Amino acid sequence: MTSQTKVAGVILAGGRAQRMNFENKALMYYQGEPLIAYSFSAMRPLVDELFINTNIDDALYQTWGVGVIADATADFTGPLAGILAAMNAVCADTLMVVPCDAPFISTAHLEKLLLEHQLTHAEITVACCGEQVHSVFMVVNTALKASLEHYLVNGERKVRRWFVGHQTHYVDFGENARGFENINTLDELHTIL
Repeated sequence: MTSQTKVAGVILAGGRAQRMNFENKALMYYQGEPLIAYSFSAMRPLVDELFINTNIDDALYQTWGVGVIADATADFTGPLAGILAAMNAVCADTLMVVPCDAPFISTAHLEKLLLEHQLTHAEITVACCGEQVHSVFMVVNTALKASLEHYLVNGERKVRRWFVGHQTHYVDFGENARGFENINTLDELHTIL
């Protein structure tokens, strides 16, 4: 990150967690830490300001010492709604996005994503491993806020479809796919090592 480029970060923790019995997935423990702690630790060294996007009682996140923002609507419209909420809250030209349920993500992964974004001058930079796109691990220009708002107002929800209308750069992490593995079920929470 250069001194001229301000980068904000958002951890997406606004989903319903249906496959986790509607529990607050971000605060469920994995190997002794809340799931969100892994995303928090990986992102914190790279951003000037950090937010958590959640649609539940934000008091649960006050101890993290960062801004807590909710979607503009309460109907759980998906990750793009959380990204738009973050774009409306930050004071940065660049937003780094990470989900709350990725315990293997590292600062090195995110630093590579950010560096590629800066070098290519893309509007959106997204992680992938071969053909598999990890669409909620991204760096995006906040100047796309109006585009994203328009997309959502028109009833669109698919993250990858939104990418199509913009200069999107995919960073292939190849065999380092583990960093982008997320936990979606209670079974995975207790069995993935």
